[in-house]
Amino acid sequence: MFGRSIFIGLVVALCASVVGSAAVAERFLGRKIEIFDGRKDTTKPAPVVIVLHGFLASSKSIRRAAGFDRVAEQNEFVVVYPNGRFRGWNDGRAPANRFDDVGYLSALVRSLIDEGIAQKDRVFMAGHSNGGGMAMRMACDRPGLIAGIAVIATKVPKKYPCENGPAVPAVFFYGTDDPIAPHSGRSSQSRLGGTLSSGATINVWKARNGCSNTAEVRDVNKWQDDTRAKIIRFRDCKARLTYVEIEGHGHAWPRPGLRSTRLQGRASQEIDAALLSYEFFEGLR
Repeated sequence: MFGRSIFIGLVVALCASVVGSAAVAERFLGRKIEIFDGRKDTTKPAPVVIVLHGFLASSKSIRRAAGFDRVAEQNEFVVVYPNGRFRGWNDGRAPANRFDDVGYLSALVRSLIDEGIAQKDRVFMAGHSNGGGMAMRMACDRPGLIAGIAVIATKVPKKYPCENGPAVPAVFFYGTDDPIAPHSGRSSQSRLGGTLSSGATINVWKARNGCSNTAEVRDVNKWQDDTRAKIIRFRDCKARLTYVEIEGHGHAWPRPGLRSTRLQGRASQEIDAALLSYEFFEGLR
């Protein structure tokens, strides 16, 4: 094992081995982050996926839940797991929230590029729940920095819809039985903030990305677990748009081996959101 420092004037220890990398990150602008470096040649910049945790979660918990490290090691890219202030992100749902997470994540992206870790046009963002809302906000506020987003288990916030935002490649993963971010949307009176429904969210993004009403649909039903999925790839878009609807799935990050829980609801085995997100990003070349 050997260590190396990778950020401008910041202490970030990255331990690498011949077969992959395990990252232990110290601080970036005062916040802990973790990095997994799947590159075999660490002298060359690579695609980077920044993975954002949900509300009350952390970089460590989303790293365990998402399974992105395995995909990065197999495909030689870098995964970065930052932490939100007070275990959350300012995704626009609460206008009184003044934390500048857009500024923080923008600085993180620029440092990855400046230090030769990230390819300038291949920095992507994936987020679960509140982290997915933050990925949508970055696509709205900083579309020039983010080459594509993956949104898991959250819908467009009613107070930050960005209907007229620029076209940005996006893939969405929604479970129809989500108890926290319901398929039908969340009331404006909810303490978690009001959201559009799944269908209305996709319609917003179809309009933003200039997609037609035609789509290629693939059914996925490999496991006998009373769930199934549809992968819907919209056509004639200015920027690619894919919607993965998982019938019977709850709120958790979708991946094989997931177990149902009381809080997050049922778990489908049909979809690996990390792998499909990577394949979506890779297809943008």
